[in-house]
Amino acid sequence: MSVRSGREFDTDAWLRALGRRVRILRLMREMTQDDLATATGMSRSFVSLIEKGTHGVDVVRLLRLAAALDVPLAELLGASPPDRRLPG
Repeated sequence: MSVRSGREFDTDAWLRALGRRVRILRLMREMTQDDLATATGMSRSFVSLIEKGTHGVDVVRLLRLAAALDVPLAELLGASPPDRRLPG
């Protein structure tokens, strides 16, 4: 488990939150788990594990999920976009 700002990072809670976001975005797009699995090159059972928050996801799969759900990676991860552009 990693430490951030003196507090432990709750990996399990983060995976559950990611799973909820994936499920909500999938349902908003009227996709089945089979549809999402096909679009990402994953199995339906793996998509199910992600949505349940019981399985970690590598960066490549996160990118595939974001593309299939047509959202920026930051949105999929639950991060809000920056309020302003970086200088330069």
